[in-house]
Formats: sequence, structure tokens, C-alpha cells
Amino acid sequence: MIHTKVVECYSSQGYEVIRQPHAHQLPFNLNAYSPDLLVKISESQGLIVAIKDRANNLEVAHYRTLAQRVAEHSGWRFLLITGEDATPIAEEDIADDKLTRSQILHRKERIAKLISIGEHEPAFLSLWIFAEVLMRRHARQALIPIDRLPTILMIHHLYDQSEISIDQFERAIALNEIRNRVAHGFPVKSINLNVAIEKLLNLVDEFIAMEKP
Repeated sequence: MIHTKVVECYSSQGYEVIRQPHAHQLPFNLNAYSPDLLVKISESQGLIVAIKDRANNLEVAHYRTLAQRVAEHSGWRFLLITGEDATPIAEEDIADDKLTRSQILHRKERIAKLISIGEHEPAFLSLWIFAEVLMRRHARQALIPIDRLPTILMIHHLYDQSEISIDQFERAIALNEIRNRVAHGFPVKSINLNVAIEKLLNLVDEFIAMEKP
């Protein structure tokens, strides 16, 4: 069961984990909201956690409001975990430092090298991973707790929450379909893959521009 796995994960790291904490156990007022878990990293730092078995039919707007409320308190973060998450349970990068310009350039140079030697499929997959990292980071920076969800759901929620445009949404969905074909070994014509790489490069540049200073 996902609840047990989450508790075991954080407990094994030495954190204090309180199941269904009472109001007096919470570090601040959550206006009658009762989280599933309180993870105390220290007395002044931790996670307010909501756990759902499924990743569909989530009340994302509600969770975004909660995340914004929690973010008003330094050292604390609201976390939504589902049984269908695309990322591991453990969440240690509370600060979530911004990607540096040199890191961004290094990734792009590495991908450009793959393209230059004709390794188009590895280049596309590497570029998609980078795009996905940027989308998940943007969700976190925008205080929308969807950064752990399966990719397709995350893209839909980013659009529903007006964080990406309809054009970016449609391109991301189409490119994700190509990613799935390439990742599962289905043939993609070279000319189509080259066009997809160009479109994905443009999308990555747009996501980089969205990074908060």
C-alpha cells in the first residue's frame, strides 16, 4: 500500500513521520485541512504530505492553494504523492536550486554532439528528459504539486493551470508520443525525427526562458 511505503521511506531516513496529524501537531494552521502525513526533517523544516492511490481525478487547484499556503512558511513544502508517480518517493531537494547557465549549456552541448554524429534517437531521448526536468521544475516553482505525476498528466495539468500555452501543450503532447515510439523501439523516419528534434529544441528553449530568476 502506498501509505505504508511512504512512511517507511521517510522513517528509514531518520525523519519523524506522523500519520494523520492532529491540528495541534501541525507546525502552523492549515485552515481545517488534515494532511495524510507530517514529515519532520527538523523542528523548522519538513513536508506536509497528501497521499492518493491513483493519479487521475486530482483536485489540483485545491492542492495548489494548499502548496501556496505551506510555502508561506520557510522550510516547509506541500507534497502530493500518488501510487502512480513517475519519480521516487524520497524528496530531499527541498531548496531545489535553480539550474545554472553552465549546466544548461553543458546539457545542450552534449545533445548537440549526439546530433552531429548522427545519433538522433539518443539525442531526442536526452532532449526529452531535459524538457521533462524543466516542466517538473516549473510546476514546483509555480507551487503546483504535480511534479511527481506521470508525464502526460503533468502536461495536462500545466495547461489546465495556465502555466503553458495551448501551442506548447499541443507540441508537448505530440513530442511525448514520438518519445514513446522511440523509447519502445518503434521505427520513426529519420526526416520526421530530425523535425521532432528541432521542435523539441525550441520547446526546451521556451521552458528555459520560463525559469524563475
